[in-house]
Amino acid sequence: MAKSKPSSTVKPQSAKSVETQSTKSASTVNFIAPPIENTPRNFKMLLGIIIGATFVAYLPGFQNGFVWDDMFYIVNDEDLRKVSFDNFYKLISDFYLGNWHPLTMLTYYLEYTLVKDTAWVYHLNNTIIHVLNSILVFKVIEKLSKNFLVGAVTAVLFAIHPLHVESVVWAAERKDVLYTLFLLLSFRQYLKYSDALEESGKTQWNNKHLWFALILFVLSCFSKGMAVILPVVFLLTDYFLLNRRNLIQIGIEKAPFFLISLIFGLISIKAQSEAGANATKVISSSYSLGERFFMINYGMLTYWLKMLIPANMLAFYPYPQKPTGVIPSSYYSSFAGIIVIALLVYFLGRRNKLVWWGGLYFLIVIFPVSQVLPVGSALMADRYFYVSSIGPLMLIGLFANYLYQKASTNKAFPSIATIVLLAFTFLSFRQSTKWKDTLTLFTPVFEKYPNDPMVTSNLGWYWFLKKDNEKAKFYFEETHKTNFKTADVHTALGQIYFDEKKYKLTVENFEAALKLKPEEMKNLHWMLGGAYFYTGEYDKAIAESQIALDKSDNKNQFANNIMGLALCKKGDEVEGRKYYEKALSLDPKFADPYVNISTIYNHQGNHEKEIEVLQKALKVDKKAMTAYKNLGVAYKTQGKWQDAIKIWEQGAQMDAKDGSFYYNIGLEYGQHGDIPNGVKAMQRAVARGDSNAISFLTVRGIPLK
Repeated sequence: MAKSKPSSTVKPQSAKSVETQSTKSASTVNFIAPPIENTPRNFKMLLGIIIGATFVAYLPGFQNGFVWDDMFYIVNDEDLRKVSFDNFYKLISDFYLGNWHPLTMLTYYLEYTLVKDTAWVYHLNNTIIHVLNSILVFKVIEKLSKNFLVGAVTAVLFAIHPLHVESVVWAAERKDVLYTLFLLLSFRQYLKYSDALEESGKTQWNNKHLWFALILFVLSCFSKGMAVILPVVFLLTDYFLLNRRNLIQIGIEKAPFFLISLIFGLISIKAQSEAGANATKVISSSYSLGERFFMINYGMLTYWLKMLIPANMLAFYPYPQKPTGVIPSSYYSSFAGIIVIALLVYFLGRRNKLVWWGGLYFLIVIFPVSQVLPVGSALMADRYFYVSSIGPLMLIGLFANYLYQKASTNKAFPSIATIVLLAFTFLSFRQSTKWKDTLTLFTPVFEKYPNDPMVTSNLGWYWFLKKDNEKAKFYFEETHKTNFKTADVHTALGQIYFDEKKYKLTVENFEAALKLKPEEMKNLHWMLGGAYFYTGEYDKAIAESQIALDKSDNKNQFANNIMGLALCKKGDEVEGRKYYEKALSLDPKFADPYVNISTIYNHQGNHEKEIEVLQKALKVDKKAMTAYKNLGVAYKTQGKWQDAIKIWEQGAQMDAKDGSFYYNIGLEYGQHGDIPNGVKAMQRAVARGDSNAISFLTVRGIPLK
């Protein structure tokens, strides 16, 4: 690479300090390569590498859909649906999943207004912000280290490291890349402010860069509350790299920053508390203080190991289970690994304080999510390493610079760098594919943690939305084998059991859901009423339907319909019909009340009106299968058996799985002497698995096919 004048320093006294440290190191090692300098040509080459490698690494992400929290933030977020002041206000004022990040929500609002839920646009924007962050990482680290190669290696590793895939390809992690953008911009402005300080390091309140840093810091906090750690990073930089040792002076200087941190910190605590995300009580009751200490060390060590060898990366890392009553031994032994890292950082930092800065930076930034105060059900997460990785990655940058300048490794350095670049790009590319959908995301986690309720519930929801009730039920039931009980899972299981006609299990799950979240699950009352109706508990069906009507100002058509059914079963068809008609007034395209009114006419022997109402039901809903069946029976009652066959054939075409239509058609043909067509219809019913047709043909010795 081309050479030019050395890059600018942060402060004269800091430069002298670093130069002295470098001289000490050079006295014992034979160096042959001069530092690579920050020329326009070298910077353009670096930009090309960062942009090119990043887009290759994250290319699969543009094919991915929405997963996990994306459903809450984007897909199912009603506040994004309508452009209005009220919706806009909700977006910037409400808490979302235990977080308050109005600026992040504003970006979703703008995207949804323009492209709705076109997933690749959200992924592209995350990737663009990540590229900008990588460039800013170079700017900051090059400034601190006064070394182009250290900054370049740190930035490239930041751009393509597989541990960063989660933060980039997951649309819901917009808050991660966005707050990092403003955090790094703020840090850069602070370094510009530091450049202008006099030898004494006295605060310059009239320096515009200090106030730019403050404004950008606020924007970072508006993007994600994690940004509150930045003032501590400033103090760390002041003390170790800028030689500003007057703690009172630099503390007063940071007072506006700490005030903002306090405000946003309190807001974050409130948001977590309201969402029930503060897991301190649960974790404290499950693990001793000593166990928690070793688990925190395990998480810390794992980040460093995965940074060096990025393998076995998962979307979710749960707290350890204790089948023998204690946590696994690997959690205890991890403390030794932390001691080794701490000693290495300490002794290497005595030669170069950048090493101390890198190690302490990691501790400061990772602290809020280190589970010292447990939040959520994950011990660690790849996304937590996004901003905190800058310090450790800089240490790799320092080591790379050492290899580059050392005589014995200088020639091999380009090959080593190329191998690492290609390997990490490939690993990030592969990791990006795992975020395609919920199945690809959580299947690897399930293979490693098959008993974790967070994992099984997510897989259950995947199959539930795919309408595969058997697989959904398996995962949901696995979820409820643990102590993890949620109203949503109970509701889904209740619906599955309802479809299976297991109404008592439906009642159990709906009641459990209402007990857990009585207000949020208030719409379940009419469904619970329906389940009670099918168990024959009509009084309870009426009671639950009335609760649903009371909570909806009598505007729930489903509750009205269930109320009508229960009243009719109790013999009060006059009152029941009033509720059916109320349901139709609320939703004229709701077919069930028509079918139920037709039943009243049937009981009265008024088949003409019965047929008329059933025809109305099919006019508003061509998939009202009960209407096809009852209309055929009504025609048959009037002696119009050919019309009955026609309507049943229409029903059979609408539902390709229901064999009962062909069974009825077969009986009708047989009763009118058309045996060949009768047998043919019965065989078609058998092909659809109709048990009555199978018995009918078997008893008579007629082939099933």
